[in-house]
Amino acid sequence: MAKKDKGGDAPTEVMAAAEGAVAPNGDGIRLSAHPRARRHIGIAKGWGGLIAFLVVLKLSRGAALPWPDAIERAVVGGVIGYVVAWAIAQTIWRHVALAELEQLRKKLILMAEDQAEERERQIAEARAAAAATAAAANAGGVPEPVPQG
Repeated sequence: MAKKDKGGDAPTEVMAAAEGAVAPNGDGIRLSAHPRARRHIGIAKGWGGLIAFLVVLKLSRGAALPWPDAIERAVVGGVIGYVVAWAIAQTIWRHVALAELEQLRKKLILMAEDQAEERERQIAEARAAAAATAAAANAGGVPEPVPQG
């Protein structure tokens, strides 16, 4: 039996994107949720494993090892190259993601400061307009009541 929704806010695209970037248990932002990082790390792992495999195979055959031994060593070398490429790509993307977050933080701070300045300007204009209206009302723009009787 499905649980009934208790009528909260409807999910928005922003909320869905924010939930996707944060780990479910609240550990923070993850590279596995970063689309460019995930793609580039995958590419690096593939190329790292392939290049290490080919280099070890070439070196093993150059040392006159038989094909089965050369391939065995090349597979082990490919696995090691895969892991090394993964570690390097993770380190690089961790720094890139932190730099992107810092850039976004600075951009948001500048936007908030600009909005605060705009609000202060609007408040000053409204106060000046209210003062001008009050001055015009007190300066004789309103006729004095005529006594009757």
